[in-house]
Amino acid sequence: MTRHWMRLCIVSLAVILLVGCSSVEEQAADGIENAKIVFQGDAEKANEKVGNLKVFLPTGFAIEDASDQTNILLSKGKDSYILFVNPNELPGSRLYYDLMIADTNLKIVEKNTFEQNGRFGFAAIIQNSEDNFELITSIGGIKLTTISKQHNIALNLEHMMKIVRSISTN
Repeated sequence: MTRHWMRLCIVSLAVILLVGCSSVEEQAADGIENAKIVFQGDAEKANEKVGNLKVFLPTGFAIEDASDQTNILLSKGKDSYILFVNPNELPGSRLYYDLMIADTNLKIVEKNTFEQNGRFGFAAIIQNSEDNFELITSIGGIKLTTISKQHNIALNLEHMMKIVRSISTN
């Protein structure tokens, strides 16, 4: 009887581990799709302000004290995010995307571009080290970056695009 329970526990643990672990490719594909859906949807209503800039921050995100209107430092727990806002770039600007593509030293795992109503955006996952990935979401002259563990890629990209999508530089 004890062996039966032992086998049942081992099988259950194996199933939980397999379900909980998804590959980088799966996380990247889900994250890119999440970012696309947010990009194409309605912008979240701003709930924070930095100078004249209004921004939506999902639950758990905070603005760091050293932020200004063009370089906003965000945090969520131990994770840091850098939000760049270039008010001179229009929503259709491809500047950040073109700069990323031109950098031949980057190991881009996945990227996708989005266009809608004169806006250009993209989401990208870049291999930073064996365990860490740089995530980028951008619309026009607004770009948000962070370093993420593999298991957080999809959710991070969704939250990041919500933040970027909420900002209006008009």
